Amino acid sequence: MVECLRLEQAETPEFLDAVHTLLSDSVRRNALQYLTTQRRPVTVRRLATELAAAKYGVSSTEVLTEHRREVVLHLRHAHLPVLHDAGVVDWDRERDRIALTPLLDQLSVTVPDSGGLPELTLSPRPELG
Repeated sequence: MVECLRLEQAETPEFLDAVHTLLSDSVRRNALQYLTTQRRPVTVRRLATELAAAKYGVSSTEVLTEHRREVVLHLRHAHLPVLHDAGVVDWDRERDRIALTPLLDQLSVTVPDSGGLPELTLSPRPELG
């Protein structure tokens, strides 16, 4: 379980451990990456479609219903609770919408191509174009 991240703890080993836990799963990394490109909240279905497209190497219009359903199930029962509890996404369960929280507006994580450890910095995230 990942505890809620707080920027005032950014320099602590616990904060870095929590970020590593969040980023240790490719579904969560891909979900966060997709959400950083969105200006408004997206539905779980939309996010699942994009993640299934990436997983199966097809365009979002070619995603099979069964593949999307599989991803929706994993998102709702495994990944979204972790991201929500950590405070990096707002998950409106009634409207089934997800958006990044302001926490990620200040947090920048760089993962080196060489497979090294992620570098964590506190800086404003670039605005969407």
